[in-house]
Amino acid sequence: MVVATQRRYRVDDLAGFPDDGRLREIVDGQMVEWDLTTLRHGAIANLLATIITAFVRQRRLGTVITTDALIRILGSAYHARGGDIAFFAHGRLPEDLDAAAADVAPDFVIEVLSPTDRADQVQAKVHDWLRAGVRLLWYVDPASGITAMHRPDGGRMVGPEEALGGDPVLPGFSLRLRDLLDELATEQEAH
Repeated sequence: MVVATQRRYRVDDLAGFPDDGRLREIVDGQMVEWDLTTLRHGAIANLLATIITAFVRQRRLGTVITTDALIRILGSAYHARGGDIAFFAHGRLPEDLDAAAADVAPDFVIEVLSPTDRADQVQAKVHDWLRAGVRLLWYVDPASGITAMHRPDGGRMVGPEEALGGDPVLPGFSLRLRDLLDELATEQEAH
């Protein structure tokens, strides 16, 4: 993560930045540019999004969003975060899908840890998502397979062999991260 400048930015200022592939957030008025991710990060995020989207669509539960679409934290003009994957329950999708940042917090967010993410940055994002109203948050470490699962009432670490549950946001949803990691390893070995 790189903080670009000490100027106080508003979320609406993001529209003036070039579409150069950089991931940007506004945190307390500061422009934050995240380091580029790895292929492993993208593959794990894609597999998770594909599986969750299939589950959500089959049950008509809502909408899954990817690509770090920004969400205003508590409606702030100076604070917006983007998650790798976000789920909005049916009837909760923001009205303006073209806004620089939505005013409605997702019900479920998945963040995939990047090799350059620092613990303090991760904790700040966890705090922001939960105070914004996210009901379930997974922070997935693709290197270790461990996922930090957070809810407003607390959190716990889930190992790669254990089932990650979607309750109460996605009732009945469950997956083991080990299965995704093994699928990726098998694909990698094929080359």
